[in-house]
Amino acid sequence: MKQLIRKFFASIRQKLFEARMEREIFFRIFPHMNQQGDHGYPFHSREDLVRAHIHGRLQTRLDVDLIQQAAARMPQAYGDAFRYIVYRDLNRRMETYMKLAEKRLQPETCDRRDVATCALQ
Repeated sequence: MKQLIRKFFASIRQKLFEARMEREIFFRIFPHMNQQGDHGYPFHSREDLVRAHIHGRLQTRLDVDLIQQAAARMPQAYGDAFRYIVYRDLNRRMETYMKLAEKRLQPETCDRRDVATCALQ
């Protein structure tokens, strides 16, 4: 019973996460890039957006490395426990992004019976 309740709440969290992501992409980022509104993002074109996400990726790598270095300077048992918690939390969050990414992938091939369905996606 507990497992069923956990799955229910996990699916609700995932749906809320997906709704927030979709809302930000479609109603804030796209209008911002098309100069239909200023939503405060640090980019104004697709090229700027690409530079921003590359910078974000590099910053994330640096932050993970800094966490590793800090944990290495902690008492060993504490540092190991700290790293466990950090990676557990990061992996859980990444899982929510992966689920949404998998849903939004465009199909590589299309079954001829589903041409109209594929054309709409």
